[in-house]
Amino acid sequence: MDNIIRDIKDVLAEYGIPASAYQVLTVIYTGLMDLVERWENPHTSTPEVYKELVDYQKATDQTVVDWIIRYLMVNDLVIPARRVGMGLPAEMRRKSVPTPIPDQKVYAEITLKTGGWVQFRLFHTLQNKRASKPAGTIGCEFCYGVGENLRPEDCLKHEIVTRSIFTKVFDPETYDKPHTARFRWFNRKGEYGPWSNAYRFTPQ
Repeated sequence: MDNIIRDIKDVLAEYGIPASAYQVLTVIYTGLMDLVERWENPHTSTPEVYKELVDYQKATDQTVVDWIIRYLMVNDLVIPARRVGMGLPAEMRRKSVPTPIPDQKVYAEITLKTGGWVQFRLFHTLQNKRASKPAGTIGCEFCYGVGENLRPEDCLKHEIVTRSIFTKVFDPETYDKPHTARFRWFNRKGEYGPWSNAYRFTPQ
């Protein structure tokens, strides 16, 4: 959203976008960035902040989508090349494709490295262990905590990851302590699939 706000700031009149409509988008973006900063800050990152972030996204996503469609995607004053420059499709899709609700579990491989480095590889079928997301999903919710066989609600840390292979560095005080990790896919509508089985790992 930041690139859209930046790119249209000085061309509102050229695109026929009212300043009041632009203000709606900037207010939503400012609120989102405030929550993201609180979630990414280790001093304020709590399950309550995470829930607030997820709820905020659910409450504002459709408004943002409707705004982009109205003022950018079906606006003849905005040429396709400018849309692409903002990270948008050149044209509206002629036929909407339904977004499936994720129904597959996440499977994971965890590789431990020294210095607290832990690599996670995610895939959606046991038959093919190529790191990848199932069709229709855009990312994965990843939760973890100290302890064995923790339930998702018992994990103190919840993060959103969009890559199928990612690495986390754990602090020395967590070394040699068994941890539990769980994962679940989600789609662009914010609909979640089932939680994975518990995965045990011990940073070192």
